[in-house]
Amino acid sequence: MAFARHLPVDMSLLHLQDNHVVKAIWEGSERVLRPRRHALWIAKHVDELDGRVINILQAVGFNHILKVSNMEINHVLVTALVERWRIETHTFHLPLVESTVTLEDVALQLELPIEGHAITGINSGPLTLFCQQLLGHVPPVNTIRGNRIKLSWLNNTFRQLPYDALDEVVEQYARAYMLLIIGSILMPDTSASMVHLMYLPLLADLQMVTNYSWASVVLSCLYRALDHGTRVDQDNIGGCMILLQSWAWERITCIAPQIHEVNQDDIYGGAVFPLAKRWCRTTLSIFHDTTTLQ
Repeated sequence: MAFARHLPVDMSLLHLQDNHVVKAIWEGSERVLRPRRHALWIAKHVDELDGRVINILQAVGFNHILKVSNMEINHVLVTALVERWRIETHTFHLPLVESTVTLEDVALQLELPIEGHAITGINSGPLTLFCQQLLGHVPPVNTIRGNRIKLSWLNNTFRQLPYDALDEVVEQYARAYMLLIIGSILMPDTSASMVHLMYLPLLADLQMVTNYSWASVVLSCLYRALDHGTRVDQDNIGGCMILLQSWAWERITCIAPQIHEVNQDDIYGGAVFPLAKRWCRTTLSIFHDTTTLQ
């Protein structure tokens, strides 16, 4: 079979081959994955957000995520990478090497902290009890599924902060924005429509947010999304696709689009770090780029 000629001679390590999408591809069945993320009002109106909330987001390290949230994602590139991903090793099996996204990459691309407490959270019990205190609102019953709430409710409830808002309300809006960033950009599931409330108690003390290893949990969720994406019955993919795409362009330079040249003002103005910001400066839409992984 032509398929067999493209496999390693020793398949003892790649024992999940029969469940990998590449088998279906070599048998003539192809698909293009659809990366999922929820459209955020705050991402489209970053320059209009209240400075008091921006200051909190900057202090906890989430503000720069908003600056790259509108990056276009190349579905074909993501699909090609997933086809090279192996669950057995959690690496991309490229023609000459194996490679993978590491914690260092998360720190460089998104500037999220590596060191800190593990993010586990509470995943049982009625977590909606935290909403009144930490968000100032209780989500309607029709926006709740288990311990997850709809991103659309957060999106519609927390838009522009009232100009006369008290400090408590400012903090509540900041937490809502962080939940939106977590559920839509950093750790979306394949629906990209809901976010788990297990993260909300971790945002209670805003001064403690940076003490958690956000890079670890984002990387773990990306690995899990890539694992699920290798299944032939998957059409959507969650996880932080901004991280995956910017990593690929940074590490596999032959497939990277051209970016605008950087000058000293860009460097001092913070336009090139974290590194994902660089890839928001592409000269052409990535959807016009026909480069693929061979």
